[in-house]
Amino acid sequence: MAGDENLILVRSRATLNRPFERIDAMQAQVENAFRSKRKELEDKLRETQQKLNELQAAKKEKGQQSMVLSAEQQAEIKRFRETEARAKIELREVKKQLKRETESLENRLKWINIAGMPLLVTISGLSLALIKKKKTAAK
Repeated sequence: MAGDENLILVRSRATLNRPFERIDAMQAQVENAFRSKRKELEDKLRETQQKLNELQAAKKEKGQQSMVLSAEQQAEIKRFRETEARAKIELREVKKQLKRETESLENRLKWINIAGMPLLVTISGLSLALIKKKKTAAK
């Protein structure tokens, strides 16, 4: 038996990578839900940066010094920084929530795999025992 060609072939086979399609689909669904929020926040940041650049370009056209900021530019910079800070905080929260959702999904699947199958086997064993007991009691 130790030298059988078929046993050697079976032993040397590489393990196949079988991804969990259902898990991948769930993760993609969660990621899509948060992707739109992230895009919206990034667009806000880009828009604010563009406004700031336009103000700076307008100031250069007027021939004003580029080092001295007008009141309008200072207000826009302040709004930009506030918007940027809020957007970064929201993005962090979105990432945290995505991570929490993914970890929750993984934990649920682990519990199903760890506890679900033994529970299913136990219930089916008890059911078979009860059925067999009823059949023998009826005779």
